[in-house]
Amino acid sequence: MYEACQSAWSSVLYRRSIPANLPLWLFGYAMVWEYFSMIFVRSALSAYFFPRVTLLYFVCYHIYFYSVPYGFFDVALIPWFLLMIHAMCFTIISLEVPGSVRGVVSLERPREVYTQLSWPEWSATLPNEWTLFLPLNSRYVPLHDRPVGGGADDENGDDETESDTEVVAETEMQAMNDDEAGGGGEGLMLPLGSS
Repeated sequence: MYEACQSAWSSVLYRRSIPANLPLWLFGYAMVWEYFSMIFVRSALSAYFFPRVTLLYFVCYHIYFYSVPYGFFDVALIPWFLLMIHAMCFTIISLEVPGSVRGVVSLERPREVYTQLSWPEWSATLPNEWTLFLPLNSRYVPLHDRPVGGGADDENGDDETESDTEVVAETEMQAMNDDEAGGGGEGLMLPLGSS
């Protein structure tokens, strides 16, 4: 499927006279981004930063590509590659390592932000391919950052512990109410259900 997309987009985007292996290099860079994102982009800051920076680099290269009749396209790949390596190193050192130290990324929760499905799924199977296109709608809240029910503030006086999904949904609803009270609503996230 990847090869079919490569040949289809190459004929659409790169019709003009170009170096022989330019589409191969471009799609090779895209494959490196994909694998890096699958393996190393696990914290919320990385998921916010890395795709935007790689899109910026990709667009800048293509602005140069389409603005010059026949430039040094193969030589321009070198600084693009070095900028891509810089973004990867920055993502790991400055965003992933602190996220791991904070505990938002761990063995129990390999990603800080994820897609929570609103229907039950068998956890031992691989998700369907179309779930790749669902947006990230849930965020892992570390254990020590969760509000705990019970104690002196509890009206009923019983110390029942809530499940993780109830705590996360209650926290999201409280954040939504705070946004509405403050006139905000930019970061509105609706809970899509619990499993």
